[in-house]
Amino acid sequence: MKNKLIRISKLISHAGICSRKEAENLIENSRVKINDRVFKKFFIALDEIKSIKVNNKILKKKPTKVWILNKPEGYVCSNKEQFSQKSIFRLIPRDLPRVVTVGRLDINSDGLIILTNNPSLSAFLELPENQINRIYRVKVFGNINSELKKNSHNHLFIKGVLYKNFKVKILTNKHNNNLLEICLKEGKNREIRNILKYFNLKVKKLTRISFGPFKLNDINKGEIFEVNTKHLEKILKSLNFYNENNFW
Repeated sequence: MKNKLIRISKLISHAGICSRKEAENLIENSRVKINDRVFKKFFIALDEIKSIKVNNKILKKKPTKVWILNKPEGYVCSNKEQFSQKSIFRLIPRDLPRVVTVGRLDINSDGLIILTNNPSLSAFLELPENQINRIYRVKVFGNINSELKKNSHNHLFIKGVLYKNFKVKILTNKHNNNLLEICLKEGKNREIRNILKYFNLKVKKLTRISFGPFKLNDINKGEIFEVNTKHLEKILKSLNFYNENNFW
């Protein structure tokens, strides 16, 4: 993590100075300084940054914050809305700082969405090599195939896509209507739906209940709450997130 390259325009954008494109123009026009020297590259190792100035005004470090949102079905994890779509950003209070989501849930899924004002934390949590568990409760239509549990620790190659490191816990084994708990370590597009379809199961309801140490618990649909600062510090340390609780 200490040697992770970060896009300077992203840091400037999330500081609320301007858009990423505008930030790149500022970099090209020598308006950005790193450690009091004009910086005309777009990436830098995070641990090399001692100070950032834009138009000779310093960007102050700020504390990392995290919010948990219980996303309802029918919302997209994007600030862009197409056709009749609704964005989850409609649910976010206006007094929150600029935030990014950690991963996504498709429009027909609900449950835990992590929001943070720290883009480096978002990237860290999403990175497959960090092996952070995402746990989902899934209601399915269809009968449980014995091959599902047998293959739950193996790699599956479905229509040209490799799915790996997923675990399935069978919570019920009834005729047609069943409940599963699925653990993933990365979030490929429609991964759970595609895996279950392979085993002749149709998803009726898909809810993410945890992402690493962050839990959905009893948050109501559409509600959002901020993770306590001291609790967040403990979580970040347990994850070996070296940026701790301050970022540019």
